[in-house]
Amino acid sequence: MKIPPVQLMQFHARGLAVLAIHVQVMFFSACAPAQDKLQQAGALLAKATTDLTSQRYEAAVRQATAAAQLAPDSARVQQNAAEIVFLAGKPDASLPLFDRANELDPTNAPHNWQRGIALGIAGKWAEGAAQFKQHHDVNPDDVENSAWYYLCVAKSENLEAAKKSVIPSRGDGRQPMMSILQMLKQEKQPADVLAAAEANTAAGARRNMALFYADLYIAMFYDAAENAEETQKYLASSVGRGSSGYMVDTARVYLEHRFPKRSK
Repeated sequence: MKIPPVQLMQFHARGLAVLAIHVQVMFFSACAPAQDKLQQAGALLAKATTDLTSQRYEAAVRQATAAAQLAPDSARVQQNAAEIVFLAGKPDASLPLFDRANELDPTNAPHNWQRGIALGIAGKWAEGAAQFKQHHDVNPDDVENSAWYYLCVAKSENLEAAKKSVIPSRGDGRQPMMSILQMLKQEKQPADVLAAAEANTAAGARRNMALFYADLYIAMFYDAAENAEETQKYLASSVGRGSSGYMVDTARVYLEHRFPKRSK
């Protein structure tokens, strides 16, 4: 049975714990000697995930890269290695691995929003826009996809083009996603997004995560408008609010890679 490494963007809150589970269970269906290499790659990816969660980023990159080299024809190994390398702060180095995963498994390519994020943070805006546009076909209501597409279009073309091409959503129930979409459509201001996150979620961890997403996508809104000061302010705030998960680590990589002086 095919087990995609991570399915759709709205499930990213499962975070690295689920990535670790996938890494450990997905290598046991091949025949020897290929099975041996897949098992070795799985062990390396498990170590890389442990290094990642312990913030040993260089070690995580080494382990993940070695796993990818051991199993160059496994889409799942390439995808998981790419995600680890990206989350370890190396978006540029992750791209050949994401590309190889898409090449090996074209059916999963539209789902590969992780590749789109890596492309954007690496500054490959037009390619990022293409990935997010493709992702919309298989995940039509994800406002996060809309936000990343907006940023990539603004950077690869211009802000007016981004405003005219906002990807719609029939409804994303996570707070404050629909307010974020209205902000992209110029119907609400960043303050309204923060207010929605506060008003529509119960106090505690859920509200903190709602505010994390508000800060992250407000930062992206300002980045699209080339307002570096406000971008860095809200990115830093989002990193401070986040606890764990793929997008929490993405916010950290976004800040560190695009604004290295602010992240120190």
